[in-house]
Amino acid sequence: MIKPHKYLNLENCVISICVLILKILKDVEIIKYNDLYNIVFQIKGENMKYNFIPALDFLFLLGKLQYYPETDTLELIE
Repeated sequence: MIKPHKYLNLENCVISICVLILKILKDVEIIKYNDLYNIVFQIKGENMKYNFIPALDFLFLLGKLQYYPETDTLELIE
């Protein structure tokens, strides 16, 4: 379980990565998983690796993302 603490880096936390993913998907609406990962990696750096999957999970739980396994793409649901 991911718990906040006083040493949490706000630049690479799950919520920060979620916001970035939503901004990217708002522009393109549908994107391949690898392309999204690479864009977030370029912007946030290597420290985002640990929180990328939990950020996607959080957005799925909120009902903001749809994943299509046939094409390996993610779509923003509004």
